Amino acid sequence: MQENWQQLIAQFEPSKAYVLATIVATQGSTYRKSGTMMLIDQQGQCTGLLSGGCLEADIALHAEQVFNHQQSKLLQYDLKADADLLWGLGLGCEGAIDILLQPLTPENEHLGFYQLIQQLEQRKSGFYCQRIAEQTEPKAAFIACHHDDSGSVKQALASIKHTDDAAQWLVTPMMPIFSILLCGAGPDAVPVVTMAQQLGWHITLQDHRDSHLAQPEFANCFNRRKLRAEHTTAADFIGFDGVIIMTHNLTSDGQLLKNALDAELGYIGLLGPAGRRDKLLNELSLTAKEVNGRVYGPIGLDLGGRSPQAIALSICAQIQQFISHQQQHQGMKSWYL
Repeated sequence: MQENWQQLIAQFEPSKAYVLATIVATQGSTYRKSGTMMLIDQQGQCTGLLSGGCLEADIALHAEQVFNHQQSKLLQYDLKADADLLWGLGLGCEGAIDILLQPLTPENEHLGFYQLIQQLEQRKSGFYCQRIAEQTEPKAAFIACHHDDSGSVKQALASIKHTDDAAQWLVTPMMPIFSILLCGAGPDAVPVVTMAQQLGWHITLQDHRDSHLAQPEFANCFNRRKLRAEHTTAADFIGFDGVIIMTHNLTSDGQLLKNALDAELGYIGLLGPAGRRDKLLNELSLTAKEVNGRVYGPIGLDLGGRSPQAIALSICAQIQQFISHQQQHQGMKSWYL
């Protein structure tokens, strides 16, 4: 699944033209899989990666032709064995990859890509559908609907496709950017915020101290809000995919934990040892077994290391694992029509 939507949103300007490069098929070992996208501007600047960085320059050269002719273009890279040595890359990646290039311009309404961005910013899901065809008029559309409503996608796409169009369409499910609430703006929150931003997540930082929220290290948070733990309700957790509770105050953590559970968040990370977790759950007449799979405490994967940076890495690794498992459970893979 696409993991750099924040980058793409920051790069995209509706008044400009781009080429959208999308992986539409893979065989063997490849860096990314079908549905992964990259934007290329008219200066050849790429936003995103479709390979480990080895194909992007060549893709950007082909994008110039797409800008000039305003037609779709299909690239096929066979990197199996030593075949790639024939044309100078020498990658030896043991895989093959097909990449569709499509022009996104104000004239063709960016093939629904701007609509896609707007929907994601409003935390709505949907499907981006692209016709896989060579040297033809580009066709794509964004269909806004719930991520598990494939029936609506097929019905909507049927009205877009021509009956005599035998081309295959790639349908890619789109989910909003992962949004997490971090409660507690202490010094150990700094590396968590930094790593989470690098992973492309939306981080909202909550604390009751203006001086802590105003630290320059937190300037690029998606949002910062001043709110005491005892004044929060379950409604304050609506709209988030998960929460990290690290206020270092037992009473505050207990109140936040209760609200997060009431809001039915899928991921609730609780800083501190198992005994502290059990004490907080006991106050709510719950056991660790009853909230297994929702409350992660002690928070983070056991990677070793005790520094704030190591703990932040373990926290973000666990959240990434949670996101991946969630997407697999929901069947968030591209498919064809």
